[in-house]
Amino acid sequence: MGTGDFICISMTGGAPWGFRLQGGKEQQQPLQVAKIRSQSKASGSGLCEGDEVVSINGNPCADLTYPEVIKLMESITDSLQMLVKSRLDALFLFLEDQSHLPSLQHLLGYTSLLTATLASQRMGS
Repeated sequence: MGTGDFICISMTGGAPWGFRLQGGKEQQQPLQVAKIRSQSKASGSGLCEGDEVVSINGNPCADLTYPEVIKLMESITDSLQMLVKSRLDALFLFLEDQSHLPSLQHLLGYTSLLTATLASQRMGS
């Protein structure tokens, strides 16, 4: 599995966030995003299934058990910031999903560049 960069994911408005986690110290597995619900806050945030969660609202996750992570998540009332180590292949899946294009194009202001990049990737260039 290829890994990408560290990215910060931000969401506001409180739970439900729209994703499920798996792993934790007691399972001797990194904390990872297991599932993202469609049309949720998480689905439009750039978070991808398989991303490794490094920290939640500044709290490092490497030494947390799954129940400790759940307790931390339940304590968050409005704003969620997660530092994740993204899966490189998950980023391409995110970009290939056409439902994200309008929000990405608006936020980034790179309408033609983003569309051209996706088109060239699909054509194998």
